[in-house]
Amino acid sequence: MDFKRVAIIGTNYISISIALGLKAQKEPPEIIGYDASTVAVDLARAHGALDRVERKPGRACRDADLVIVATPLSAIRETFTAIAPHLQPGCFVTDIACLKAPVMRWAEEFLPKNILFVGGHPVLNPVIAGLGSPERTEEASADLLREALYCFTTPAGTSGAVIDAFAGLARALEAHPFFVDVTEHDGLHAGVAGLPALLAIALLRATVDTPGWQEMRKFTGYRFAIATEVTDDIHECCTTTFLNRENVLRRINVLLGELIYLRDLLTHDDAEALEEAFVAATEGRERWIAEREQGMWSKEHGVNMGHTPTTGERIGQMFFGGNIARRLAEGPDRSRKK
Repeated sequence: MDFKRVAIIGTNYISISIALGLKAQKEPPEIIGYDASTVAVDLARAHGALDRVERKPGRACRDADLVIVATPLSAIRETFTAIAPHLQPGCFVTDIACLKAPVMRWAEEFLPKNILFVGGHPVLNPVIAGLGSPERTEEASADLLREALYCFTTPAGTSGAVIDAFAGLARALEAHPFFVDVTEHDGLHAGVAGLPALLAIALLRATVDTPGWQEMRKFTGYRFAIATEVTDDIHECCTTTFLNRENVLRRINVLLGELIYLRDLLTHDDAEALEEAFVAATEGRERWIAEREQGMWSKEHGVNMGHTPTTGERIGQMFFGGNIARRLAEGPDRSRKK
């Protein structure tokens, strides 16, 4: 990594952590920050992440050789338009949004052709950050991206030198660079973010304020609260889901197939097949939890944190009761019958 001046456009716990990670280098770059919220950018500066603060995004980008756009997805198009006239030729530009196809389109449309853009999306490693992602400025740290999966999406014709530069940025933060096709990236994101958001909305619409809710709500507890949890930024969540709607629609169709299958099991009084479906799904969740807790992005990218206890019995007891928990403990590899 050989960046001398870095502009951070938008301050959140990820961008501040990136800034802190860059400041921790042996020869740290000068870091200039901008945020529409003066309180947020002043907090970032007080956190030690920024050397200087500008009140306009274009001014923050002047003479920068790396620009990191960390505004909400819904504001990226406007941000690109604002900074475009101020980017010096040959500077590197990236973002940290969770969705990449629209960002790549906006970069192609609004950023000058003489800059080097690559889309970015850091995915925190739960061994470092925990399964519940931090979202407050106070929780930002130079170590937050350590062992993270730093996804990059590149425009056609991107040179090896540009790829090496962004890979070097990820490695400087002790993250794993992961270059992925933009369509594949957003398809994967639909399954683990877009679909859960819609599931929460659907469950709320199917229960809250429907006939019987006044009595039903007396039975609600932790599981219902978790299942219906929606991000605080409803507008951003809705925007992300809508912009990724083609991929989300595919996931919805898969989900509908699963719901129909489970409905048919109940309709036909097939208790054994229903239990098999519960067991198979819970075993899959158990594997996912274990892999996440060990930071296992792949066989090559794992963090050895010592022995991780098996969670199958605990998960089975929590969600499905003793009978299925005992069957999980037996450990058979059951295949679902359809």
